[in-house]
Amino acid sequence: MPLVEVKDLSYRYPDGVVALAHVSFNIDEGECVALVGPNGAGKSTLLWHLNGLLPDHGRHGHRGHNSHTASVRIAGMDVTHEHLPLVRRAVGLLFQDPDDQLFGTSVREDVAFGPVNLGLDAAEIRQRVQESLAVVGLSDAAERVPHHLSVGERKRACLAGVIACRPQLLALDEPTANLDPRARRQFMRLLTDLSCAKLVASHDLEMILDICPRVIVLDEGRICVDGPTNEILRDEALLEAHGLELPPSLRGR
Repeated sequence: MPLVEVKDLSYRYPDGVVALAHVSFNIDEGECVALVGPNGAGKSTLLWHLNGLLPDHGRHGHRGHNSHTASVRIAGMDVTHEHLPLVRRAVGLLFQDPDDQLFGTSVREDVAFGPVNLGLDAAEIRQRVQESLAVVGLSDAAERVPHHLSVGERKRACLAGVIACRPQLLALDEPTANLDPRARRQFMRLLTDLSCAKLVASHDLEMILDICPRVIVLDEGRICVDGPTNEILRDEALLEAHGLELPPSLRGR
């Protein structure tokens, strides 16, 4: 059974804009998949559906009505109100802007937030916080104020908070955006070392070449192609048709 099963998913926002149109794909346990496309393609909307951040009433079928065939399933569970607590344990969502995710008075408090809300005992919470901070290289920053950290450190603090909940899937929205080269490389290494499945929405095609064996191209809310990264990101005509550019490392090859 796939870890993620999305079938015939469509979604329109309250203003009538169609963000997703009949999207279907699966992700297996441990798989690392990239999600690419131009701005406004529906990438963030798709990520938010994976842990129930968007209401069911926005989903629609061919004629704008709720579709009886559409479904989003995580680890065999339908992403519905009934299953949201378990779904959100399984899916860790990392926002593009770390300031949308950090709110505690210390890094330790932020990282502990998820485990606390899982109802874990104090000893388990402490252990998870320590382990997660060590994984992202922020053990020495536990008592610092999150908003005093650099952008790269804030992104790593957010990642620590997510992995402290031990998700089966990481859904990451532009994880390398606004990072300097060193912080970008560091973050890429962190993602590579994590064994859970990952869906990475990004314009950083070089990063995708390095860490994602499979890529899904989304444009105007529809999946245009889904396949091996090395094949798809070498197709200059395909990329140009969907608002993307050939990665610099592949130019002239």
